[in-house]
Amino acid sequence: MMNSFKLVQHNVKSASFIENNEKEKKKDIEVAVEGGVLIPKDLRKTKYLIVRLKLNLGKADERLYLTLETISRFEVEKDSDEVSEEEVRLKCFPVALSELRKTVKKVTEAYGIPVVDLPPFEEET
Repeated sequence: MMNSFKLVQHNVKSASFIENNEKEKKKDIEVAVEGGVLIPKDLRKTKYLIVRLKLNLGKADERLYLTLETISRFEVEKDSDEVSEEEVRLKCFPVALSELRKTVKKVTEAYGIPVVDLPPFEEET
C-alpha cells in the first residue's frame, strides 16, 4: 500500500545572507542542499511529518554567501501504520525542494541579488 502526502506548511527556519563587494564576482556559484526527514514514532498520534532542507549558496569567504533552512510539514494520509524514509524521500522531497526553489527566488529578489536559478535536484527528476 502506498501512502499519500499533502504539503500543509512550508516555512523558512533560518536565513543568512552576506554580500562582500570587495570580493570578485564568480561566474559559478556553488550550490549545496542537504536534507533530513523527521518521521514521528507513533503515526497514530500525529499524522504529520517534516522535511528539513538546508541550502548553501556560495561559501563564507566568497562574494556571495546565502544559507537558508526550510521546514516543510506534510500530512500523511496513510493506508498502513508504517511510513518509510525511502517513501518520504521519493514523494515529499521533490515537493519540499520545489518549495525551496520558490523561496530562494523570493529571498534573492528581496535581498536585491540577481535571481539564482538553482539546478534541478536529483530528487526532482
